[in-house]
Amino acid sequence: MKTLKIITSLLLLFSMQTLFAQFGQNGYGQGGYSGNQMGAQSRPETVKEHPIEETVKKIVAKLKIQLMLDELQVIAISNLITENMKKQNAVMKKEASNDDKTSELKAISEKTDLDIMIILNKSQKATYKLLSEDAKNQQEANRRVR
Repeated sequence: MKTLKIITSLLLLFSMQTLFAQFGQNGYGQGGYSGNQMGAQSRPETVKEHPIEETVKKIVAKLKIQLMLDELQVIAISNLITENMKKQNAVMKKEASNDDKTSELKAISEKTDLDIMIILNKSQKATYKLLSEDAKNQQEANRRVR
C-alpha cells in the first residue's frame, strides 16, 4: 500500500512538475507576459516533458528491488503505473477546481494501489504497505515545510 502511495505521489509530483514547466513564470512563460511589442517576434518555448515510459521504468526498477518482483509482476505493474500516469495527466489538464482534481487523483491512486496489491504475494503486500506509508509520511512532511 505504501509503495502504491509512493508511486502515486511520484506520479503526482511528475505531473505537477510537467504542468508548471509548461506554463513557466506567471503563467506566461519566462519573464511574464510582455505582449508583442513593436513587431518583435516571440520565441516559442521548448518544454521538455519526461516520457511516461521513462518515469515508469524508474519507479518499477525501484519496486522490483524493494519487493523482489518477478518478471510477470514487473510487466503487470508497469502497465498499471503507465495507465495511472496517463489518467493523472488527463486530470491535470482538465479545467476543473483543484479540489475536484485532488479527489479524482486520489481515487485514481487508490484504484491503482488496489490493482497492484492483487498482483503481489503476501510478503510483498506487507512491504508495499510499508513503502506506501513511508511515502505518505514524507509527502505530509514536505507539505508542512512549504
